[in-house]
Amino acid sequence: MTPAYQHRTDWLRRLLSTEPADRTGAESAVCRLYGAAGFAEPQQIIWFDSPFEATWAVALLIAPHHGLWANTLASGLSKDDAQRVARATAVLAGQIGAAGLEAARSVFGAPRGQSLQFPPVVGRMFSSALLEARHGIVDDIMQLFTVHGDDDALAGAENHFWGGNRGALRSALHCPTTDSLIGQSFYSEYSFSQMADDQEHVGDRTPPAVLAAAWDVGRASGLWWPFEGGAIMSDRPSELHVNERHLLERGDGPAVVYRDGRRVYAWNGKAVPERWIEQTASVPAREFKGFDPTFRKYAEAKARAAAARAAAPVARRDLAARYRAGEHRAVWTELVGLGPAARQKPYADEALEVAHETMRRVEANLRTLIERLRGMGYVFADAPHIPPARQVHKEIARIERRVGALPLSLRTFYEVVGAVDLTGTHPTLAPARGPIAPDPLLVYALSEDVVESGEDDDAAVIIIAPDDLHKADVSGGDPYEMALPDARADGELLNERHHVFFVEYLRLCFTFGGFPGYEGAADVPPEIATLRAGLLDF
Repeated sequence: MTPAYQHRTDWLRRLLSTEPADRTGAESAVCRLYGAAGFAEPQQIIWFDSPFEATWAVALLIAPHHGLWANTLASGLSKDDAQRVARATAVLAGQIGAAGLEAARSVFGAPRGQSLQFPPVVGRMFSSALLEARHGIVDDIMQLFTVHGDDDALAGAENHFWGGNRGALRSALHCPTTDSLIGQSFYSEYSFSQMADDQEHVGDRTPPAVLAAAWDVGRASGLWWPFEGGAIMSDRPSELHVNERHLLERGDGPAVVYRDGRRVYAWNGKAVPERWIEQTASVPAREFKGFDPTFRKYAEAKARAAAARAAAPVARRDLAARYRAGEHRAVWTELVGLGPAARQKPYADEALEVAHETMRRVEANLRTLIERLRGMGYVFADAPHIPPARQVHKEIARIERRVGALPLSLRTFYEVVGAVDLTGTHPTLAPARGPIAPDPLLVYALSEDVVESGEDDDAAVIIIAPDDLHKADVSGGDPYEMALPDARADGELLNERHHVFFVEYLRLCFTFGGFPGYEGAADVPPEIATLRAGLLDF
């Protein structure tokens, strides 16, 4: 085994390590790195259990030095992002005993990463000291610019893990909003691959102090971001799965799990939605179009296995009887797990009965809510409930001929409930220009106008409702939609922050009295408890 191969193998092992970070060793190495680069040692080093939470602290600290991040944080953040900002602010201030965010920013000062400030001030960066030290370990500086492709195990694994634009960690699927900061850690300027090359260049000589310290940080820590007066550090994963090419991949669960519970789903080094892995057999195959062919084969095999189980003679489950007996969630979980088989024998009749009973309960809850809201003085913006039109069955048939099947849940909603619109005003439930978008339950009436065909013949969406911000008369994002065709018992509600199926979304709505925007809010209006009291389970 050549020394170069050994170095690269050792750094690959460190890249994929699930050992807890050596926090004491990492902090000592960070201080030595600062000193070797000619900088004062950091006053504060703050740790996070995952890089995802750490990036929000980084975003808050770099905002005064980077116009893009100042604008991002000042613009309309989602509710989830606002909560992440609050958590990061509390950690920053609490860990260093500061009075608040501005005090923490004063302690940390400007970033020492080139991509973390604009325009960059070279004298504040580690890059100059690192480059000078690297020049001293080679005879030909072109040796410092060796580019390793994906055929190199270490470079390929690093690029698909956290590097460049391809890293699975830096996907908005798992790190929304701050995903780019994953790829702008210290290792974006001095990668594990470069460290391995430099060890080979140094050989038996004593390495420059600044390089030796950087190597020691890499050996002891996960991703980290340096500042003038401090550093933001993150731990390594507690669980990590790779394929034979050392790329993140797992077909039966998350490929990466961090110590704070954050998870990353990936296939062949590419980030994928959680439901592609956890509910593979029930995801329409058209969603995989254009993705890695090996995943399509894997998904097709899982779908065939699920269909075989569903078709087994012993598979009859008395779904309708169990649903009426109170197994509401369990029955819907089984129906979704059946995939398109839920619309076929021997399940079709029972699945339809379950769907109709579900929507009868939804319609009863809706009538109760509307009556209670009126009693509270709630002013509806429009008719809160429009029953199904007499021609609804013909309208459904016409749309399904055009774009394919509607999920059974949505189809029966149109047949039994019709349309609903709980938008309106109320001093506490829906105050004008309030701090929270209450996201009142709204489902458009079925018509050709709410169905949009995509560029491909087999791709379409049906628009369910505007997003929570548009409902509050604020410029927002994409509407809530469902992808078509979808022959399953239930389908995912797209562009909605909870990423749940339609029936589960309706449950969430009624849990919060028709206003699911209050889920996760610190102050929930007291009327919510009155609104949801005694509503029917489904």
